[in-house]
Amino acid sequence: MGWEAAEAASPPEAAERHTLEHIAREGFGPYAEPLGLVGMSPGIRTLGERIRALARSHATVLILGETGTGKELIARGLHVLSPRAHGPFIPHNFGAITDTLVESELFGHTRGSFTGAHADRVGLFEAAHKGTLFLDEIGDASPSVQSRLLRVLQEGELRRVGDSRSRRVDVRILAATHRDLRNEVAAGRFRADLFYRLHVLTLAVPPLRERIEDIPLLSAYFLIRLSRRDHAPVRGIREEALHALMQEAWPGNVRELMGALERACHALDRDGWVAHDSLGEIAPPT
Repeated sequence: MGWEAAEAASPPEAAERHTLEHIAREGFGPYAEPLGLVGMSPGIRTLGERIRALARSHATVLILGETGTGKELIARGLHVLSPRAHGPFIPHNFGAITDTLVESELFGHTRGSFTGAHADRVGLFEAAHKGTLFLDEIGDASPSVQSRLLRVLQEGELRRVGDSRSRRVDVRILAATHRDLRNEVAAGRFRADLFYRLHVLTLAVPPLRERIEDIPLLSAYFLIRLSRRDHAPVRGIREEALHALMQEAWPGNVRELMGALERACHALDRDGWVAHDSLGEIAPPT
């Protein structure tokens, strides 16, 4: 079905479509707040229930899912519902920083420990004390970082780069990866002992292609956010455009869907609707 943000021009059109405001009032699913999980599919309902159950634990959780499925969103939900909710939530993506800086970023360093270390620095583990540290794409961690991570998980203490003194930290670790860590262990690229430390509790995030029925709610949710952010005059999405979105495979998952709708908001039809032509080439070539 399509939606529009204002009243329809005619009674038949009004009968055929829900307004975006109506969708917002009705809600985006049972786990939209405070978890941010938009949808009503069985996969999302199962995931929401699992998050609520695991949030109460202090154990490490390994979040498994393809790129763009919202693994950091899941981690934030685990933190918000946990006994550590009043502590910090600190994310780190192993693919977003050069390997030479990762150890200093995570564990901190002392002044003079390497070129450019002009002062002592607190690492992310210490900064996340009494809270949650989210390690995204942990499958990309180097062997040396894996070794140091194992020490923290086993002993609850760390040493800053260049320091001989150990420091105690109280941090819950949430990790995520799109890789098959069992295969990485078998190939010798990931430490088996670290894998077993991380693989205590697991959450599997379904790809968008397995919950196509959530695309209408997701589209409405993103259109509302985008229209508010950009002050865009988006009235809604045409039936044929929504049908096209539901036919896509979405290898980039929810992140790719949001990108497609963001582009479409800059190519609205003359009445302010996301039409089929607004979508253009839904998945641009990489």
